[in-house]
Amino acid sequence: MVGDVMIVRRCSQGHRVRIHRNTTPGATRTKTYADGSTETLTYPSSYDYFVDVDGDIKKRSNSFKVIEEFFVSECAKKHGDGHGRLIVGKHNLVNGVATTQAEYPTMSLTKAKIKDFYDKRGISYSSSENKSELLSRIVINIEASNTKHMRK
Repeated sequence: MVGDVMIVRRCSQGHRVRIHRNTTPGATRTKTYADGSTETLTYPSSYDYFVDVDGDIKKRSNSFKVIEEFFVSECAKKHGDGHGRLIVGKHNLVNGVATTQAEYPTMSLTKAKIKDFYDKRGISYSSSENKSELLSRIVINIEASNTKHMRK
């Protein structure tokens, strides 16, 4: 969550398909990127959740199940098979992106594929990092996540 903006899920393939929690009904948010481009989104005046596809609100609902099913169908239109609905114990959310254990990068991947994993999940890294440094970043995240879950 950034300020009052809450993106609950984002497309795992980097497409602009997002589930938002409607934390500020009726508000208009404008984000300006480093390249000067802008993105504007006006939150619905009611409903708890909504799906934004390429900047347009396509679905509104008070039911997370309804919204998530719509989100999954919109992702499938963009890139075919996806993760489906979140399943506790099967998926981790990494910056709003459903991720299975099998998707985490390993040393067998190229540096470009590891960076792609990070880019799709909004994880920052230095362009000068080597594969080991990149992989150590995600291992820390996995260990922190597992430790947090083990404490409960």
